[in-house]
Amino acid sequence: MSRNHLALMVGRLALITLIMLTILTVAVTAHANPKNIPAGSKKVYSFNVIGYPAGKTYEGGCGEGNRIFVNRAANSAQIRITNASSGWNVLDCNATSDRTATLGTFQAGLFDVYVRILGKPGGRISICADTFEDFLAGETLCLLGTIDLTRGSGQSKFQLAPAAMFDATLEDLMWTAQTNADFRIAQFRVYQRP
Repeated sequence: MSRNHLALMVGRLALITLIMLTILTVAVTAHANPKNIPAGSKKVYSFNVIGYPAGKTYEGGCGEGNRIFVNRAANSAQIRITNASSGWNVLDCNATSDRTATLGTFQAGLFDVYVRILGKPGGRISICADTFEDFLAGETLCLLGTIDLTRGSGQSKFQLAPAAMFDATLEDLMWTAQTNADFRIAQFRVYQRP
């Protein structure tokens, strides 16, 4: 085997190795978590809170347990958080008009929940979380946390939501949501910690 032939084979091998590394890098990048979500976190559930036209009652389906509907320009849409026996799931998706949606959470302390707002610039949602007992007593102190999102221009980024807003292990929680007329959608993603 001549030196020229050997050099040609080594060059081809280097080229094949470079191509394989490029393909591997693209494949890994395609499955990477969005920015602000730690590497190694595994998405286990996602759901959307969707703005439905103001003054109308949603009468459709729940999208296989992955969406909750609230009215646009809502003053006090209600979403009850309950402890589920297994897995996360939207149990009742309708928080329009005077109805209460229900989200079941499971072992919430083992997960991080990230949220972002999408849709029309200027859209806004504000969520206040209280214990169900405080809610029934008429107290809206937001002691378990708040989520305040306003859609700006450019790409929306996920941010970590307060963990206490999802942990219904000891008692049910109640979210009170306010939206404006431009609100369209808030995405929630539940990740198992690495």
